Amino acid sequence: MSDIAAALPRSSTKTPVKSGTVPLWTLLLTGVFALMLLLVVSQQPDGRLHVWVLDVGQGDAILLRTPRGHTALIDGGPGATPLLNGIGERIPFWQHDLDLIVLTHPHQDHIMGLVDVLARYEVDQVVQTKFTATAGVQAEWMRLVKERSIPVHNAMRGERISFEGEPDLSLQVLHPKATGRGDRQQGNPNEDSIVLKLTYGRHGVLLEGDAEEDAERLMVREAVSALPSQILKVAHHGSDTSSSAQFIDLVDPQVAIISVGQGNRFGHPAPVTIETLAASGARIYRTDVNGTVEIIADTERMWVRSDR
Repeated sequence: MSDIAAALPRSSTKTPVKSGTVPLWTLLLTGVFALMLLLVVSQQPDGRLHVWVLDVGQGDAILLRTPRGHTALIDGGPGATPLLNGIGERIPFWQHDLDLIVLTHPHQDHIMGLVDVLARYEVDQVVQTKFTATAGVQAEWMRLVKERSIPVHNAMRGERISFEGEPDLSLQVLHPKATGRGDRQQGNPNEDSIVLKLTYGRHGVLLEGDAEEDAERLMVREAVSALPSQILKVAHHGSDTSSSAQFIDLVDPQVAIISVGQGNRFGHPAPVTIETLAASGARIYRTDVNGTVEIIADTERMWVRSDR
């Protein structure tokens, strides 16, 4: 240090050196920009299939996001708040459209939240069963769909729903065989519930809606080759009117997911259904116990995780 000091010229006048400090507002702005960039990047499609069986109480709502970022909603649960929160937490905050809505059947615990979805999101296509809208939410749903000029298709067995640019991914309609039974005054809409087989490569997820034993027997007779699936979304919230032992044996699921409300007045899921699923060797998830259940798949693997 002494040698360097000796080399410096002596001066009686000292020139102040300005510090290299950056204004606080610049730091804050940079931090906000970096955070937003990180958020945008984190919400881009990750090349995997994501299926969320949302925790919406005593009802059904399933959100699907494809590897390339297409989004579909299957049913809307019994109310707006849990549904909109569930969607908003899982798709990009800037997204205001859905590629597809499937209404499996028009019971309130599947249709109620969809009315509010139409107020929040642009929807490209609706697939549903044929039904005559009664007063209330059914009539409001049909009015809004017509008002927004959304194309509507009545699903029938054998049809496939595909997504642009994703040849390895499809939704196959396994039920109903034909539209119209639930359109009759005495018809049971559950028996016309749309049943979908989601296929991604070699992976299969069976989404049963509220199909009951008559519908299951029909699928066993006429669509049996499509039933085997690694994952089953259990029919009708685990009711004893569905999930017959023969049907579950043919599906042979590794994982069974029950969408059901905590402490519901129907006693769902029924003990006999839990016994049947347990006997099949399936690992059982319940939204009333586990919260939202997420299925994730790439071309090689499929795994399941839950909120709790």
